[in-house]
Amino acid sequence: MYQSLIKLGILLAAVVWLQIGMASPDPEKVVGPEQCAECHDVETGIWEETHHSITYESMPDSDEGAEIADALGIDDVVEAELCQNCHLTLQADGGDPEVIAGVSCESCHGAGRDWVDVHSEEDKTEEQAVTLWAESEAAGMIRPGNVYAFAKNCFGCHIVAQEELVDTGGHAAGSEFNLVTWSQGEIRHNTFTTPENNEASPERKRLMAVLGLAAELEGGITALAAVENAEGDYGTAMLERMNRAKADLAEIAGSTDDGDVQALNAAVAGIEFSVPMDAAAAEQAISAISAAAQVVNSGSADLSGLDELIAAYGEFKGEPLE
Repeated sequence: MYQSLIKLGILLAAVVWLQIGMASPDPEKVVGPEQCAECHDVETGIWEETHHSITYESMPDSDEGAEIADALGIDDVVEAELCQNCHLTLQADGGDPEVIAGVSCESCHGAGRDWVDVHSEEDKTEEQAVTLWAESEAAGMIRPGNVYAFAKNCFGCHIVAQEELVDTGGHAAGSEFNLVTWSQGEIRHNTFTTPENNEASPERKRLMAVLGLAAELEGGITALAAVENAEGDYGTAMLERMNRAKADLAEIAGSTDDGDVQALNAAVAGIEFSVPMDAAAAEQAISAISAAAQVVNSGSADLSGLDELIAAYGEFKGEPLE
């Protein structure tokens, strides 16, 4: 009975990961990219040129998408909830939800209705800005300054949360996603604070390297605990991904003496991944990783020892616009 309840808890966590951590903001609260563009016109212009934006048009014409849809018995990928969760943005606006964009501002920053009018720090003192940031986050905004929060949101889609989509549909189990390189390429839109659209600071990239792995591990463990077909491609791919992420985190920990990073690595080092993963063990592992990652997220340690590893990640994904 206890294991059944824990299993149910993990399955519910997977649903929460799907509904909150993925690009599926509440349609009732979506304001749409046009409202964001009223203040962020430059950033919106950059977004319009990205793969995130054009998925609205490109996905229905994709041969790969058509093959997956056929395998799953889906007639219209734009209208299929399974596809909408990651590839599209919906808005209800008092009626039934309708697709209004591809992966948009609110896919990444959260549905804006409750925070869009209060999040701006312009013409505010530092103290006032901090208060507004806290209010905005409490209202559902995923702020870029909260590296761990946006990392988890990214992996909500870059780790696929539906076993059937992979085992039956032939969809990939996720992207070969690296938070540092994928956030600094074509989707970089850092023009609000740096008009030249500069890449992230070394300090920020170090945090992204660590917390990206923490978020990846959380998402993957959630997926492993919900696997139903132990022999399927989905479980196999997720197991390989978790073992690789564990090794990558150990390599990072070997490059710094920072105690918070060491604690995060220690929380992961003892985890034994399996397909499926024991529900109680998964819940304990997720809790330990989350607690340790939150400490890293709020810390200010010198992680300069990671720079060589980060440099080895290679080129950014796509060219940023200037």
